[in-house]
Amino acid sequence: MRRLAIALLASIAVIGSAAAADMPTKAPMYTKAPVIVPPYNWTGFYIGGNVGYSWGRQDVSLLPGGTTDSVRLDGVIGGGQLGYNWQFNQIVLGLEADIQASGQKGDGIDPAPINSTFLPTITFNDKLDWFGTVRGRLGFAQDRWLAYVTGGWAYGHGNLSGTATGFGAFSASTNYSGWTVGGGVEWAFMDKWSAKLEYLYIDFGDGPTIALAPPTTVVGGKMTDNIVRVGLNYKFF
Repeated sequence: MRRLAIALLASIAVIGSAAAADMPTKAPMYTKAPVIVPPYNWTGFYIGGNVGYSWGRQDVSLLPGGTTDSVRLDGVIGGGQLGYNWQFNQIVLGLEADIQASGQKGDGIDPAPINSTFLPTITFNDKLDWFGTVRGRLGFAQDRWLAYVTGGWAYGHGNLSGTATGFGAFSASTNYSGWTVGGGVEWAFMDKWSAKLEYLYIDFGDGPTIALAPPTTVVGGKMTDNIVRVGLNYKFF
């Protein structure tokens, strides 16, 4: 009996050791990999709107022999823009076009010389009704921030009107065509939405020439403009 008990205990010990060896070990601990967010990509078509303020200047002259009045043309502007960006690493190339309604206008007066007997005195109103630009953009992207320079063609439509003593009322509209340069910064605050702040300098070229009576004319000189505006864009893809 003693030998049988010893043999039985030995068998139980062997079976227990084997069972313990076959038991599963504690599962290893795994560390969750960090989520890598890819940098923002500016490539794609976008459309948006803007509002801002513009201050400009145009010389209006009474010829021959009259004076020249440098007229300020200030006012609120607003409109829309559309464009497309291509991003290469951190370099962003783009093309943008915009159209703006303008509240810019100014008044002036050009008196005749005191000893003149043939030149009238004119009082006038100078307005820029609307304008637009077609521009290239070159920018540097830092994830969701984009700083850029821009430049291209500028165009617009204005009106110069008033009265001249001895000649009555006069009025002439003109289509402007010139150039623009500027720069800005844009922030993509959501995947599809971005906000921008932009400055443009515009040279619209010369204004109209209005013949009153030979040889008297009213001449609108070069119109220049400064624009600061904020905008909101929606990117489609």
